[in-house]
Amino acid sequence: MDSISLDSSIIELKGIGLAQAKKFEDLNITTVKDLLFHIPFRYRDTSDILNIEDFKYLQEGTFLAQIVEVKNIYTRGGKVLTKVKLIDQYNSTLDISFFNQSYLTKTFKHGEWYIFDGKMSEKGKSKNIYNPKYEKYTGDLSLQRHLGKILGIYHETEGLSSRYIRNTILNIEKGIPHLVQDPLPKEILNDYSLLQLNKSIKEIHFPSSQDSIVKARERLSFDEMLRISVQIEKDRKRRSKLRTEKIIEDEQLTKEFLKSLPFTLTKDQLKSINEILKDISKSLPMHRLLNGDVGSGKTIVAATAILQCIRNNYSAVILAPTTVLAQQHYETFKKILKPFDIDIELWISTKKTKSTSPNKLIVGTHAILFKSDIPENLNLVIVDEQHRFGVEQREQLLKGDKKTPHYLTMTATPIPRSLTEIIFGNVEVSIIKEKPKMQKEIITKYVPYVKRTDCFKWVEKKVKESNFQEQVFIVYPLIEESANFDAKAVLTEYQNLKNIYFKDIKTELLHGRLKEKEKSEILEKFRNKEFNILVTTSVIEVGIDIPDATVMIIEDAHRFGLAQLHQLRGRVGRGEKESYCFVVAGKNEESTEEVKERLKYFASHPSGFDVAEYDLERRGPGEVYGIKQSGIPQFKIASLSDIKLFKKTKAVAKQLINMDNIDLEYTLENIFK
Repeated sequence: MDSISLDSSIIELKGIGLAQAKKFEDLNITTVKDLLFHIPFRYRDTSDILNIEDFKYLQEGTFLAQIVEVKNIYTRGGKVLTKVKLIDQYNSTLDISFFNQSYLTKTFKHGEWYIFDGKMSEKGKSKNIYNPKYEKYTGDLSLQRHLGKILGIYHETEGLSSRYIRNTILNIEKGIPHLVQDPLPKEILNDYSLLQLNKSIKEIHFPSSQDSIVKARERLSFDEMLRISVQIEKDRKRRSKLRTEKIIEDEQLTKEFLKSLPFTLTKDQLKSINEILKDISKSLPMHRLLNGDVGSGKTIVAATAILQCIRNNYSAVILAPTTVLAQQHYETFKKILKPFDIDIELWISTKKTKSTSPNKLIVGTHAILFKSDIPENLNLVIVDEQHRFGVEQREQLLKGDKKTPHYLTMTATPIPRSLTEIIFGNVEVSIIKEKPKMQKEIITKYVPYVKRTDCFKWVEKKVKESNFQEQVFIVYPLIEESANFDAKAVLTEYQNLKNIYFKDIKTELLHGRLKEKEKSEILEKFRNKEFNILVTTSVIEVGIDIPDATVMIIEDAHRFGLAQLHQLRGRVGRGEKESYCFVVAGKNEESTEEVKERLKYFASHPSGFDVAEYDLERRGPGEVYGIKQSGIPQFKIASLSDIKLFKKTKAVAKQLINMDNIDLEYTLENIFK
């Protein structure tokens, strides 16, 4: 054991050969450290030992009994049923059965005591206990390796059960105090009442009580969140040293711009504009998130800052996650900034416009970041839906030289204020909840599967009654049918819809496998009303603006998170006409109460912020906001919703960074992850 360290290969452990090491590798376990940090995702408490009568009453649990008789019964099909007769200390008896384990006649010996764990089940007319877990009783529960204790249940792979993983860790349990040294200073452990790391690792695998699991999880969650907090604090310190050019507001220009608009801005929009203009008037680069619900008018707010930037003789860039959305932004900004003679360029793979002006607005995708001909006077970067950008793009955006431009992120995915710092780092937040008065609320309905055909008939009638002026999205979760998912696919359903329901209505198909140019052409035709129904995947989720789209049908809606459904819903109702969104559950999900509850909640809540909070509670931030793509790690234990813990680790991060006697990199490398 002395020769084993955290960095030792798992193959150095007792009983691990090449074949088993390969199986561990499937679980991303190659070292002793990986093994110790592979923690249970749930527990089964087998420490409450029942007698047979209590077990029969509860029909589930852990009990102690003596072997009376073991025999194999061979069926006509060649299978083996091993019957075991048991008796306990109170002379109560019980028969248990094992399938295809004939060797048990040699394992179980008359008179030996065993601990069993399982539950009663009905097969035919009789109740029995089949294939229970078992372990020979040593006479002392503290010496048991598995049953009679609180058991951790691990993520498994073929050939590696939780029992095997637990056994492997048990073989090095006594060495954990030597193997795991706590990298956090004692004063921090004491100040925040944290369990030592080696004790936490031991208790998380072999808990002495339910309370000890809670304390171990608290410490390991703390470590995971601390890693994020240190990164954010380091980023904050780095940012505080950055400088850029001020963008001074021309108040008269702001008034003229707002007056040129055909509508009045909401209070939230005006407040956001003031916050942004105040930020960019400083030499410290702005780092702000504009968090607005679908259709709340974020583009107008961004345009105000762009106008001031260019009139201050600087250039601005707006980045979109797709070329389709970049093209749309280009058209929108050309229209709203037209009275002010602003030069606007579009930089996408299929098209690149050029202007002669030194001060301009460039619209494109993240590929712009890696271009060598970005204007030297760039002083404002606006990113639409940053959480959709990959890690490399995120780093490129935040990379600061001597002069860093002002930086604004826009998102239509409503994020609770408590989460914005964790997801986006040190950021100020402007929130737009209020919708423009001209916008009508989208009527959303939950549709039982049996009524889905009524939806299609209603759509056909509505399109024809509008003299083919109104347009419809029909959304599916998959491109093509899959054996792994019981869900409708857009390629199949497109043909069905065209041939059965919409024979007299022009219908087109859109999905993510099409080239960007093809997507753009289809959406442009849709915008120009060259067809009325677009059958699509969620590729239209973000930002697509079709003013005459008034109806959306989302099939297999249970396959989408509520935040994503809300984004999809936002593709209709962008004009002044009454708009509708129908969410249809899958055929086999119709009877599931959870599905009904989620979809009915969505149908009755038009606010994206309400929907996001509801989704967050049930699915977690990683699913709702695509955090894995954004470079923020998926935690094993910690929850991004635990704001109290996050605040605690923020305070510790500041302490650690300012400590002279600590190796911060060593600490981060050796805390739990």
